[in-house]
Parts: sequence; C-alpha cells; structure tokens
Amino acid sequence: MVAEAVNGSRLVMVVGGSSTGKTRACWEAVRAELSSWRIVHPLAPDRPAALLRALQDDVLEPHTVLWLNEAQLYLLVKDYTTKVSSALQALLRDKQRGPVLILGTMWPSYWEHLADDPADEDELHGGMGAVHQLADLAFTIAMPPAFQARELADAAALVASDPRLALARSRADSGRITQFLAGAPHLVRRYEQSDGAARAILHAAMDARRCGHSPLLSEDFLRTAAEGYVDGATWHTLDEDWFTSSLAELLKPRRQLPGPLTRYRPRPEEPSLESPLYQLADILHETGRTVRKGKPPASSLWTAAATYCRTDADVRELAQAARNHQVVDCEALYLRAASSGDVSLLPWLIRRLTALGQFRRAERLIEEHCLDGFLLGELSAAVGISGQYRDSERLARRAFDVSGDRHGHRRLTHHLLSLGMRRDAERLYSWAADNGDPVAARWLVEHREAQGDRIAAERLARVALTRHGSPSALLALAESRSVAGEITDAAKLCQTIAAHGHADLLVARARECSDHRDHTTALCFYRAAAAVEHPKALEWMSWRSEGQGEHQRAEDLAYAAAAHGNSHALHGLAHLRFAKGRLQDANRLNRAAAQAGSLSAREWLARKGLAA
Repeated sequence: MVAEAVNGSRLVMVVGGSSTGKTRACWEAVRAELSSWRIVHPLAPDRPAALLRALQDDVLEPHTVLWLNEAQLYLLVKDYTTKVSSALQALLRDKQRGPVLILGTMWPSYWEHLADDPADEDELHGGMGAVHQLADLAFTIAMPPAFQARELADAAALVASDPRLALARSRADSGRITQFLAGAPHLVRRYEQSDGAARAILHAAMDARRCGHSPLLSEDFLRTAAEGYVDGATWHTLDEDWFTSSLAELLKPRRQLPGPLTRYRPRPEEPSLESPLYQLADILHETGRTVRKGKPPASSLWTAAATYCRTDADVRELAQAARNHQVVDCEALYLRAASSGDVSLLPWLIRRLTALGQFRRAERLIEEHCLDGFLLGELSAAVGISGQYRDSERLARRAFDVSGDRHGHRRLTHHLLSLGMRRDAERLYSWAADNGDPVAARWLVEHREAQGDRIAAERLARVALTRHGSPSALLALAESRSVAGEITDAAKLCQTIAAHGHADLLVARARECSDHRDHTTALCFYRAAAAVEHPKALEWMSWRSEGQGEHQRAEDLAYAAAAHGNSHALHGLAHLRFAKGRLQDANRLNRAAAQAGSLSAREWLARKGLAA
C-alpha cells in the first residue's frame, strides 16, 4: 500500500493496539519503498495547527510523506476536526500537488469512532462529518496483536540474527514480540526517571532477581528489602505510608503498558497467599543486571531473604549470593539455607568469621550445630596464630575429642616452634602423642634422640607402635641410628617394625634410601622385611646375593619369593644368569618362574622356542 503511492496520492492508516509495532512498520515500509521521498512530521506548536500550516503554506511538495503518527491527535481535536479533515481531503484530490502519501497510525477505538456513520445530526454538523468522509478515503491496515506461530517460524532466521528479537521471542507472551520491544524503552525510562522510595523498591527488586530470587517477590519481602535502599536524606522525609503509595505508583500502567511491577494473581486452584506477590518487568530485570552490576546489595536484602523468602530455592540462591559478596552479618539467612539443604554455607561462614578474628562467634556456631571437628581444628590454629594459646590448645583438644582431628594442635605446635616456644610445643606434642598422633610421636622421638635421651626416645617410639599402631616414629629412629653407624640397634628396631606387620613400610622406605644412595640403611630395612618373608624384600636380597657370588642363596631367596606370590624374583634372577652366559640356569629358572605364574618368563621361553 505504501509503494502504490508513487502512482497517486493516498491515505494509508495503520490501525492497531498499543505497542503492536504500527510506527515501526510504517517507518520500515517508507524506508524500503519510498526512501527518496521527503518526510514531514508536523508537531509544533501543536499538532493540528502545525499540520494546517504545512497544508496552507504549500510545504507539501510532490513525493512527500505526511507522517501522522497517533493520527487521533490531529483528527479528533476539538475546533480542528473539520479544518484538518477537509484540508487533507483537498490534498488527496489535488493531482497537481501529488503524489503524496498521508501515513497515519491509530488505536482501534479511535478508528472505529472515525469510520462509523455519524450517530446524529449534531455529530454530522459538528465537524465529524468531514472526518468520516476522510476515513472513507483511507486504505486501512489492521495490525494484529501478535505474531502467529507460522509467521514466527518463517522469520526464524531473522529473529536469530538480532539479539533484541531473540530476547523478545523468548520472553514475549503469546507471540507479542512488538509489545515487548515497544514497552521496553518506556519501562526503562520510568525506571530512570524514578527517585526516592520508588527507586528504592525497584533496586530492591532488581538486586533480588540479580541475586537469584525467582520472579515472584512478596510484598513483605519488597517492603523489608527496600528500606535499605532509601538514602538517609530521603528516609527522614517519608511518611508512614511511603511503601504503599510508592508501590501503587510502580504498579500503575501508562500508555496501556504495565508498570515496572505487576501484581501476580493466583488462579482459583492455587493456594491463597499470605502476602501479595509482585513481578519485576523482564526488561528491568535485564537492565538491573547491567546497571547494578558490581554494586553490593543492601544489607536489608539479606534480612528480607532470611524472613520472607517463600521457597527453599530462593533461600539457597540468595544465601549463595550473600556468600559470593562475602557478607558475614546475615547469619539467619545462612542458618535457614543450611536447614533447607545447603550444608556448604555454615562452614564457609565459620571460616569467614575465623578469618575476620571473630573466634567466639565461630566457636558458638560450631558447637550449636554440631559441625565437623575439623572446623574446630582450623579455628584452633587461627586462634593460636593470633597469640591466644590457651584457647587454641583448648580448641585443639576439643577437636580431637569430637572427631579425632589433629590439624589444630599440629598447626599450633608448629607455630609455637617457629616462635621458639619449645617447652609449650613439647607439652602439647606429648599430649598428642599419648592420644595417638604419629606426627607428634615422631617429633618427640627425634627431639629426645637429639637431646641424647636414647632410652626415652626408644620407649616413646615403641609405645607409638604397640599402643597406637603407628610405626613411623620407630622407623625414623631406626634410620637415624643407621645413618649414625649404629647398624645393630637399627636392625633390632627394624625387626620390631616387621614383627608388628609393617614390612611394607620397611620396603617402601628401603627403596627411597636406595634412591638417595643410602645403601646401608636400605640393606638394613630389606633384611628385616626379608626375615618375615616379604616377597619384594626376598627378591631384592636374592639379587644382592647373586651379585655377591652367593648363587645358591640367591636361588633359595628367589624360590621363597615365588612361594609368596612374587614369581618375578625367579625371572629376574634368570636374566642375571643369562647376562653372564649361564643359559641352562636361565632356562631352568624361567621355567620355574613360568610355572609360578610369570607371564614375562613364558614370553621369554616362547621367543627361545622352549617349552614352559
């Protein structure tokens, strides 16, 4: 219809509800079909007067678009209706002034009033007759209120190419994309022009949604949260009804568009509400994520969350947001979140309190909620580092009693040692060793040994092994004496370790000693483990005997290792014999290894073409 204007003047009227895209559709049509035409949009001093001036002064040259957005403001204005309508009819009929396009938009209710026949003689002679005649000349386009599914499917590629359209497609209700797009700027302007209590309510809603609250916000929640967003100067000017009046203003629709907040009305089948629910406009939620980004929410938001969140999910989301903002003073919210299933928040809060030096408060939370003793241990360490050694020791002992945690007293003792407070450290380690801490026992043993009290050192090490099952102190003592050249004492200590079922530990430590070229200590440990027939120790001793020319002993030890499940000892010995050219011995030992289950020996025999 717009394109046909090149063939003669015409009036095109786009009729549709608010925010259905009338103005944008007109603009795109003119840009696409009449891009070289001039556009005249009469506005000042008032629209009808500006239009009449343009018509009378012959401003409208051929190839002009006369833009009458919100045409009722030109045609249905008292004292101007007849003049304007008549002038427009004259323009359409004057071929010398054409072609021109009169392009207007109008709401359906106004258009119906224009297009219907005059109701009576008074209306006919009161100026409406001319406007009805003008309406008869118009080509009308009914703008649908929403896009249909097929239309949206046909435009899928276009929608996907523009993030604004994609957002509208995903958020708009029942295909009402243009309403979403048209309402968004208006709502943003309402937010930007708001101030005082109204803006405080919007900021509270924005931050709540930004922090993870679901769309429906209760009135009690908004009231409590908004208090913290009102600045001090404004707060003292508010009356008692400030929240109710400001909320009503935010709920008020304008231009037939919903307000920044809308009331949620439950359906009959839904449970009744104790407090009214409100929803922040989606565009303001999106705006809030940008304009409020990096700004910490007011403390009143966390207070509101602890008291008025309707669902456990909302509680957990806001509690996690408080944690992300490093908020400490919302203990009630964390407690409620923990009761609803988020067990990570209380330990975080306790650690945060500990880091801030609020030790009493942290201890109270641990005790009241029967939390893991490990937290007590961490608290003990922090208290000790702060110099409160008595409290630190008390907490460390409590942590051990509750859950066997040793972190606290170890950290405390380490700190005491770093300060040179060896007597206090020794006292604490003595208590810990008596309660089975291997680290404490080992330190005490090394401490006694260094002081020359060998008997006390050995006694402590044996107690740790026999009473608490911890061989580390005795092993350290054995290694120390081996390094000092006291091989006999070291061997006895290793025999005790092996006899108590810790030959694996001896073998593992022997390997480490070998890697560090401490072959004397390694041999001491291997011998003690071999004496209790540890298969790996037997293998190592077998190879050592072979290297020393004790061939029969080497075979005896290898067979003993194989008997305890280590067939590799025989296969390894076979390799040593083969390297020395003793082929028959190698074949014989590999057959024995294969019979004991060694796959490597079977492969070796297969390569040689020999039967296992």
